[in-house]
Amino acid sequence: MSSQKNQGTTVENIDEIDTFVADMASLCMNEPYSDVEFLVEDQRLPGHRLVLATRCEYFRALLYGDFAESNQREVRLEVPLEAFKLILGYLYSGKMHLSTLDVDTIIDVLDLAHLYGLQVVESGIGNYLQQNLSVSNVCTILDVARRKNLNQRAEECLDFIDYNCSDIVKHDSFAQLSKESLEELLRRDKLWALEIDIFRAVCKWRDNHPSEDFKTVAELVRLPLLTVQQLVQEVRPSGIYELEQIVDAIGQVDTGENLPYRVVVLPGEDVASGKHFARRFQDEPNHIVFELRNLFAINSIEVSFQYISYNNNTFEVHVSSDLTHWNCVGSQSLHGNSTLNFTFELRPVRYIRIRTAPNVQSLTAMYKK
Repeated sequence: MSSQKNQGTTVENIDEIDTFVADMASLCMNEPYSDVEFLVEDQRLPGHRLVLATRCEYFRALLYGDFAESNQREVRLEVPLEAFKLILGYLYSGKMHLSTLDVDTIIDVLDLAHLYGLQVVESGIGNYLQQNLSVSNVCTILDVARRKNLNQRAEECLDFIDYNCSDIVKHDSFAQLSKESLEELLRRDKLWALEIDIFRAVCKWRDNHPSEDFKTVAELVRLPLLTVQQLVQEVRPSGIYELEQIVDAIGQVDTGENLPYRVVVLPGEDVASGKHFARRFQDEPNHIVFELRNLFAINSIEVSFQYISYNNNTFEVHVSSDLTHWNCVGSQSLHGNSTLNFTFELRPVRYIRIRTAPNVQSLTAMYKK
């Protein structure tokens, strides 16, 4: 008799990974086969020593090491309940859904992940927070990053705050910052917002932190960047500053000299187009004035002209922060070219004036490293 071969598909592997994961996840905080109970905020959460010790070195040391908990059925932990449940869920399933969590819970989970040495969770949450920074959560995240020495995450927060400062200083979360984070922000030249808004935000912070030493915070408000009217009508009645400080600030406002500017810095970016549009502010027979959207720190200006024949082809570029005090940053001739480049020392600029200007086709102002 001839043998018959199996005509079906050859089986080389058995893959029940999804079923396996589901079965493991079903054990999480369930009583069957549990041999330890965690007491968290008066709730009892059953667990399995072998699973937890295999998945996390912290629990391996806690449940099988020299600690008293290794011989106890009940283990009390002083941790946030919801965050701990999420950590347990991750240890049993290898998954954690961050998009459904509020920022406070995510921060609690990040704290626990750091405590338990769960680097994958720390990294995942860090990337999620970086991708989902917002005006409402960036101050909270900055405080956590500084407290946990997450320097890269803190720098990402600082950059976000720099570019969204006008909205952030008006948000309630700004008044909840730690003193250390607040002072760090106020020292930044790139914290660009109206100084009166910064002053008001600092006053609100003081009301929320009555036990903190406010003097060192108040010193970081840049009074000369306020108008005389603001200094007299709002800052002086607050009683925060001595009269002499108010008078000194008014003197600097009047002269416009040595003002402690806050500026927007956009390295290598065109700040005269797109959302940072530079509009023609003033057109006269012998000059054109452009106004940038914000006060920018720049050190380079490129001007392109539509070619027109002129007897005098020499053009001067002046810059100003306030339309009152102008500085010449260069004088050049076209000599048949249609574009001129002016490079100068980095400075705060809001207005650009081009003297003896033909028809300017485009203007690019930027900070080049």
